[in-house]
Amino acid sequence: MELQIWRGDWGLPSIDPQCLAVITYCKMCGFDVPMSACRGDWNGKNLPVLTLAETEEYLTTPQNIIGYLVYKEVQMDEHLSPRETSEITAITSLITESLYTAIMFSLWLEESNYQNVMLPYYRSVFKLPYSFLKAAQMKRFVKCMILARYSLDDNVELPEIAAKVFESSKRCLQILSTKLGNNQFIFGNVPSQLDAYMFAHLSLIRSCPMKSQLKDDLGKLTNLNDYTLRIHKKYYPKLYRLYTPEDMQERITSNQMLQQVASVSAVVVLAAVFIWFRSPNRLLINEQRLREEDVQ
Repeated sequence: MELQIWRGDWGLPSIDPQCLAVITYCKMCGFDVPMSACRGDWNGKNLPVLTLAETEEYLTTPQNIIGYLVYKEVQMDEHLSPRETSEITAITSLITESLYTAIMFSLWLEESNYQNVMLPYYRSVFKLPYSFLKAAQMKRFVKCMILARYSLDDNVELPEIAAKVFESSKRCLQILSTKLGNNQFIFGNVPSQLDAYMFAHLSLIRSCPMKSQLKDDLGKLTNLNDYTLRIHKKYYPKLYRLYTPEDMQERITSNQMLQQVASVSAVVVLAAVFIWFRSPNRLLINEQRLREEDVQ
């Protein structure tokens, strides 16, 4: 089998929370699954995708992939009670409904994050001009998804929806913080499937260099921050050591400078073209050409 994922960044093996949930689940189970990162040859499937070698069939969504791994006895929830198992389903749905939506809103619909975080990432995955086309396509998809959840009116202003999105995500973070308490993992000292899903979303909020209310809300919950940091260090020590927020800030600053230079260059080129076409010499050349055409 092979797991196809979105390529990682920011000290994480993938920048997609759903891909990251499956990767972390395998890590916590001690299961070494072969992975291939999307590097411009994306085949149109929704990632993550688990391809089965014996049948060449494939599975998508974390729930289906983890369900198949459990069927293959790659699991770590045997110690849980039936009540705790049902809580996994409920809290996973809450995270998808609240945190995942807020993450996508922050990254794709808040313009500064779209320009400084997502566009540079897509340029590193896809060649021009596909990087812009794919990013624009994803931005439209996210907007449609969030409008479908929070409003049926296409003319509604995004700030109105943002208030609802971040209010919901804030409640979700507080519920997770209360449920975790002082535990090592969500159900005690042993990880579970829910820990993989929680870490996937919390670590992306924490590590991604976005500016968002979502990041501020997480920063106020000490136990969730410590929990995320602890799992990051334990299961991804090399990536954790390689990543520093200062490096990412330098990349963002450099990207902003490049955008400014490109904008100035475009203005200079347009001004030069305008001056050329409006110059006296150019006008005389045009007049002479018109006279020659009249004579002919």
